[in-house]
Amino acid sequence: MKFLTRPLSLVTVASLALFFANCGGDGGGGSAKEKTQLKKLSGTWEILSADLQGDDRIDDFTGFTLTISGTYDSDSPEGPYQYSVSGSKPTPSPWPASGNWSFSTAGKDQGLILRDAGTDDETPMSYKILSNGNLVLTISVPDGSEGWRTKEVSGDWTFTFTQ
Repeated sequence: MKFLTRPLSLVTVASLALFFANCGGDGGGGSAKEKTQLKKLSGTWEILSADLQGDDRIDDFTGFTLTISGTYDSDSPEGPYQYSVSGSKPTPSPWPASGNWSFSTAGKDQGLILRDAGTDDETPMSYKILSNGNLVLTISVPDGSEGWRTKEVSGDWTFTFTQ
């Protein structure tokens, strides 16, 4: 019986070590959610619709595109990442020409991002990737926002993009 105790103990210890080595963690790759969502969000998006408080504003955004880019870093999975816009936009606009953004929360094809954190243009935005692949961004700009300074930009904006 003593003869079996030692090998059995070694097998048990080895099994537990193997089990715990494969449990938890993300393999050192950071958050899989942010990495997956960054991959889905990255690229150039063409505008399909724009509305402010339910009013159609697409005519103010002729040829408007949003480019989202960045390199995933497992040490800082939330970002920052970059964005830029081109095409026509109203003056004033809810979109600066370019800037940075970070994930605030990331879920499966939806979440919150923070655009231009630490600036007068800091804006929380919600995003959702629809089943057809379109991107919907919702921005709520409060009245008297420091970075906007006008009621023409204040309110709830909804933008829909396609790739």
